Amino acid sequence: MLSKIYKYFIILFILVILNNNAFAISGHDISNKISDWLETEGISGEPIFSKSRIFNKCDTDLKISKLFSTYSTVRVQCNSNDILDLVVRVKLEETSKKVSNRDHSQTKNRVNDQKVLKIQKKQKPAKKIYKAFILKTGLEKNSVLQKDNIKILFSDKISQTSFFGSRDELIGRKLKKNLKMGQLLHPRHLYEKFDINQGDFISIVSNVGNTYVTVSGEAEEDGNLGDIIQVTNLRSGKTIKGYVKKNKIIKIFR
Repeated sequence: MLSKIYKYFIILFILVILNNNAFAISGHDISNKISDWLETEGISGEPIFSKSRIFNKCDTDLKISKLFSTYSTVRVQCNSNDILDLVVRVKLEETSKKVSNRDHSQTKNRVNDQKVLKIQKKQKPAKKIYKAFILKTGLEKNSVLQKDNIKILFSDKISQTSFFGSRDELIGRKLKKNLKMGQLLHPRHLYEKFDINQGDFISIVSNVGNTYVTVSGEAEEDGNLGDIIQVTNLRSGKTIKGYVKKNKIIKIFR
């Protein structure tokens, strides 16, 4: 009997691993797709990218494009949604025009080629690319940021310390002031993000003996998991205190 149970868990474990792999794509696969795309563009280069990282798999073909005027930086996107949006640096191979050996009298061309190579070697290193977030539309003070309000911006002219690392850090946060369309989002524009914000509708759970009773309520204060905040019981109108739990639940102990 125990051996059958053990075999069952082994099979279940293998199925879970296979299922996870079916919905993931590795950095190695993404690097290969970038290399293949560069070849179709007639460019020789190697993506500077971690091949061991794992990303959510895109349901459609990846869209690869130049981020700027050269191929030293490319952008990888998912056509069907924004589940994947990466900026990848490419180490380009230095190439020079071959001087024909059939006509040694064209010394002027050889001199020009040498000048081109010297200029390439003196070129400044590529600037670092930063990711920032801007508003798609204007919003008023106390508006809560949603995914559709935010747009990603890539640039080499922005200070990295002024911006957020991911869109998830912004979703659900409230604005301190009116902001116009295209405004770059800074930490000074936003209130701190809480698990429960003042004015949120919450569920108040209290235990009476061995029975749990749930009523609707409204938060009177901001709070994170484990904090004690004041809430109003919408049924009785009374203000009480309770512990912040997951899923906007306030636990009252009697």
